Amino acid sequence: MPSKKCPVCGVAVKIENLERHVKNQHPREQVDLGGLITEAERREISKTKAAARPPITPRGKRIVAVVAIAIALLLVLVILNPFRPVGPDPGQLAPDFSLASSTGGTFTLSAYRGFPILLEFMDVDCPACLAEAPILVSLYDNYSVRGVRFVAVDVNFVGQADTLARLEQYRQDEGAEWVHVLDSNRFAVNAYGIGSTPTTFFLDRNGVVLRDPFIGRANGGYADYAAALEEALGA
Repeated sequence: MPSKKCPVCGVAVKIENLERHVKNQHPREQVDLGGLITEAERREISKTKAAARPPITPRGKRIVAVVAIAIALLLVLVILNPFRPVGPDPGQLAPDFSLASSTGGTFTLSAYRGFPILLEFMDVDCPACLAEAPILVSLYDNYSVRGVRFVAVDVNFVGQADTLARLEQYRQDEGAEWVHVLDSNRFAVNAYGIGSTPTTFFLDRNGVVLRDPFIGRANGGYADYAAALEEALGA
């Protein structure tokens, strides 16, 4: 890059550094910094810098791609945070909520106070929830007559946007006769720390959480759910 004399001290300075030199070395001088370098010289400076910039190699492109993917995954973790603690803890009162029901109106969890409750957080587009549905139907048939109440909360984590109409269609298709509500504003999701579906809580008659929730389908299937419900009935 060619040099150019400073109009104040006469020292030869690289053209690309001339404005900075005058500004730093002669701050008291009234010099039009914008007029020190011509447009042609500015274009030449830009060309020189671009030529000096090393090209991105195939390896560099792969590194950039990996970094971009890592950032995207980090954003997903920050938003969904599947590793956050699921709460409330056993022995704590389950947070109350009032949400729109698929059959119309509003359902409030505390309306079931006095009954053991199976509280499932699910999504109509969740494959594991669909696979779990027949087990819950069998549990409902056997335990609702003994006083257990069932509640399903659609958290709308995956797939297309869930609506009350979609939720009601899901309820009818699966033969699920219990209450299904839509948590469109993530109120219950945040209150219970839900990070994945299905997540199932078991509450006693006072609305207290009995045990750690089942996250995903229970390994023992029907037997595991039944054991938890027997505990709820005996509490």
